[in-house]
Amino acid sequence: MNKIPSITKTQKNKVFNDLSQNSAPEFGFFLMLILSAVIVTFGLLMENVAIIIGGMLIAPILWPALSLAMGIKVSDLKLIENSAKIILKASLLMIVISALISLVFLERSINPEIASRTTHFLSYFFVALVSGVAASYAFSSPRFSIVLPGVAISVALIPPLSVMGISISFLSWDILVNSMGVFFLNLLGIIFGSLMVFSILEFDEIKKEVKAKVKREDKKQQEEKEEKEKEKDVKEIKKTLKEVGEIIENNNKKSEKNE
Repeated sequence: MNKIPSITKTQKNKVFNDLSQNSAPEFGFFLMLILSAVIVTFGLLMENVAIIIGGMLIAPILWPALSLAMGIKVSDLKLIENSAKIILKASLLMIVISALISLVFLERSINPEIASRTTHFLSYFFVALVSGVAASYAFSSPRFSIVLPGVAISVALIPPLSVMGISISFLSWDILVNSMGVFFLNLLGIIFGSLMVFSILEFDEIKKEVKAKVKREDKKQQEEKEEKEKEKDVKEIKKTLKEVGEIIENNNKKSEKNE
């Protein structure tokens, strides 16, 4: 049996940078997230598995989950914080969109497709665990990146979020609590699976580079902040001098009138 192929430190740094960039909360990220929420919600309400899968394919929420695992592995607190914030914002956005869509949907009932996202907790967790392994390994190995769309389908993060929104509009609190449990178990499964792969591939060795990069970025941000403060101080001084000049000029005018 062949041993697990290793990747170079340069490749590891590239994987780290790519994950950080792909998880950035840019316009495109949220646009695809909104489109995914709309498609998956309609698929659930219409009991159409093909539509649900289509929405899962375009959802970018897998990337911040992977970057969160990467942040934990390389001890990058900034990446952990940013990834967690993105996941939270993305989740809330999807829940709100799903709730709004289901409010105006004519057939308001908990169908089997919706109900199936509220049970089989352990099964979903193990599937997510394996999906996390597959996604992180495929992302770390360019020749396997072709399987990422398939992994995105198996990562069941989007449907339970949509079910949470649907359950809120239906005022079905049991469904809400259960779908929330499914979502968190899926998220944990992906993170644990990714951590396993990042550990096996020894991503620990880029910790120094990551810390150095964080220090450079922090230093740059501090310098930019100080530069802005200096510019602000200069503007304040100019404003004060202008006001003093106007006061002196007005006093001179008054003195000339009195004379």
